Amino acid sequence: MTRQVMDDQQINTLDDVLNTTPGVTSYANDNAGRTTYRARGFDITNYKIDGMQIDASTSFGGVGSSMNMDLYDNVQIVRGANGLLGGTGDPSATIYLQRKAPQREFSANGLLRLGNWNEHRVMADLNTPLNHSGTIRSRYVFSWDDTDTFRVREHVNRIGALANFTADISSRDTLNFGFQYERTRNDGASWGTNVPIWYADGTKTNLPRSTNPAADWSQATRDQYTAFINYDHDFSAGWHLKAGYMRTQGSSYNNLGVAKINNASRGTYGGFWNQDGTGAYLNALHAEYEDARDNADVHISGPIHVFGRKHQLVFGFNGYNDELTQYSFSKALGNCSIAGVTPYSGCQYRAIGLPIDNWQTWNGSYPNFATHRTHAREVDVTRNYGAYASGRFVLAKGLSLILGGRMSSYQAYTGTYNTANKYSGSTSTGQQNAVLTPYAGMVYDFTKTMSIYGSYTNVYTPQSNLRDVNNKPLDPVMGKSYETGLKGAFFKQRLNTSLAFYLNRQNNVAQATGSTNSTTGEAIYQSVNGVKTEGIDFDASGELLPGWNVFFGYSYLYEKGLSYRQDPHHLVRLTTSYTFPGKLHHLTVGGGISSQSSTEWSTNPGRPLGNGKYDSSNLRVKGYTLINIMARYRVANWLDIAGNITNLTDRTYVRQEGFYDGMIYGEPRTFSFTLRGHY
Repeated sequence: MTRQVMDDQQINTLDDVLNTTPGVTSYANDNAGRTTYRARGFDITNYKIDGMQIDASTSFGGVGSSMNMDLYDNVQIVRGANGLLGGTGDPSATIYLQRKAPQREFSANGLLRLGNWNEHRVMADLNTPLNHSGTIRSRYVFSWDDTDTFRVREHVNRIGALANFTADISSRDTLNFGFQYERTRNDGASWGTNVPIWYADGTKTNLPRSTNPAADWSQATRDQYTAFINYDHDFSAGWHLKAGYMRTQGSSYNNLGVAKINNASRGTYGGFWNQDGTGAYLNALHAEYEDARDNADVHISGPIHVFGRKHQLVFGFNGYNDELTQYSFSKALGNCSIAGVTPYSGCQYRAIGLPIDNWQTWNGSYPNFATHRTHAREVDVTRNYGAYASGRFVLAKGLSLILGGRMSSYQAYTGTYNTANKYSGSTSTGQQNAVLTPYAGMVYDFTKTMSIYGSYTNVYTPQSNLRDVNNKPLDPVMGKSYETGLKGAFFKQRLNTSLAFYLNRQNNVAQATGSTNSTTGEAIYQSVNGVKTEGIDFDASGELLPGWNVFFGYSYLYEKGLSYRQDPHHLVRLTTSYTFPGKLHHLTVGGGISSQSSTEWSTNPGRPLGNGKYDSSNLRVKGYTLINIMARYRVANWLDIAGNITNLTDRTYVRQEGFYDGMIYGEPRTFSFTLRGHY
């Protein structure tokens, strides 16, 4: 996904990127940033920035929702298992983000965007050489976005900043280093769904999309600081040594209050609303997290000539050490009560003790937490490191064999500190040593523009961040992944196409139970064995005709082994733009379509039937089609004006339905106007 596509389609966040990408779906547990992205029937857990593994999860402690696309030049999405370089053979996809890098020539661009719901967005991007020859150069990016949303009492503020420097130390040595900051604050955030599906008598609520029963103090903030340094040495003859290090530090602040269905004491449920305005209770959660990750990668690559043919080799070592500090369990936070009412557990309330007189007229006012941190905390440490090697060997004209493997070591443990700041020991939560992730593939170019390929790889994905009902981490996902297909280039190689057939077999796959931990507020998962997914991906991207660009994908997915089907069988994504020739060459028009078939979701506890009984059968959610349009006109050589409308037909759809008997509505029709200057 190029910078031009992101600019044309108003792609500002990681959520925007992945909801435009062919073959990728998502669901939201709330409007506080907890969104899960999926491909080929599995959660996406592999994210990289400039080749470095990052934690882009969107859990309470994750910082993925803070990522700002204004700081990145492009995003590459590789679907399928890719454990060779990352050490985790995630069968879904790997997301590669490339930072905006310094260039040798001066350039500057900026934008001003105004949209409905009081959106105001500004961005400035300055690239400047620091000496006459451009061997020392820099790039600075700043982004600020402030907006209300279609929900009442919801306001989102985003900030991004990047300072990136590159120096050519010699003709063969290049040093790159820099810093970046990303933050998102969501006021009016909810906790685990924000619109109930049913009233207490079992009838559908059919509440408007603007419904947001959040307290006026409810908010979620995620931020992340990053420092990075990279070194590249050219040995000549095509051989390169590359070494990199990245340090990220992030924090997550959750102070949430929302009227929703949740588990009360004694195993019963409370909080179902009545049509007369009664029945609602405030659910509240306060949790704070800090995360620090050190990433390193060293590899050498280049060609060798054997038997008269040129082959490619790569040898490397990479890994990370991650420390997630949680201030969300008992004694980590002091004075957790609201209005003098004892919490249900830890620093949270679940449909008990905090009634709302009339949800129909409630304006969000309620006493706030008055909590503070103590020295007590829980520190989850995760290490994943290993060596890898791969080669692309040309066996005959047009026939290549790709072989590789990674030997990984994985360790995870949890340490605790008491209120006196005394370390009380650690508990191992997972360990795997010398885990081999092999990869084998073959490509045959049967014409100058067409290839057929096949591949096999093992799947190994640690998931210590997911906990079971006993708050124990889930075992790593283990399995195998097979893929075969065709790749081709058409229209004088301006249009690239691919057709892939895949089969995945996995054990220890995480499936949400629909419940949350009474202490941490995090979702509870269970491991499922014998999960199988198979499907087809067809993609086409490039230039069909001069000035006409397309970005198209169709995916078919079949899943077996899970108790519900949260991925659509059919998914179509199309993004396109056309620049007119002749006298209208300053005008570009385009848009996009996203269409998916129905999905199926579990419910908790389910439709109320009276007498404490519930219909907990799965919910079938209808598919939907969204249409976006855009137009851009070059007013002058240095100035463009653009207009965008998303969800043109104002289709009502949901991004999740069933979690604690609630739903998350998708965004209604939006529009914006953008002025973009460039020099």
